[in-house]
Amino acid sequence: MISLSKAETKKVYKVAGFNGDFDGVTRRLLELGFSVGQSVKVVATSLQKKVFLIELRGYILSVRASLLDRVQVQA
Repeated sequence: MISLSKAETKKVYKVAGFNGDFDGVTRRLLELGFSVGQSVKVVATSLQKKVFLIELRGYILSVRASLLDRVQVQA
């Protein structure tokens, strides 16, 4: 398993879990649709890889890399 911030672009992954405690950040990720077993794809990244465009549940989401460090995915 790797964190979503280290994932390759244009490749589909499945959310395997979350790092850290269940706090406000984890709850917000769940509200955005990052649930265990959900398919997710990195569409694009910024030049410095600080912002990611994520395709999740049929919509495109812009997320900071620091938040995506909390999401664990598997191929």
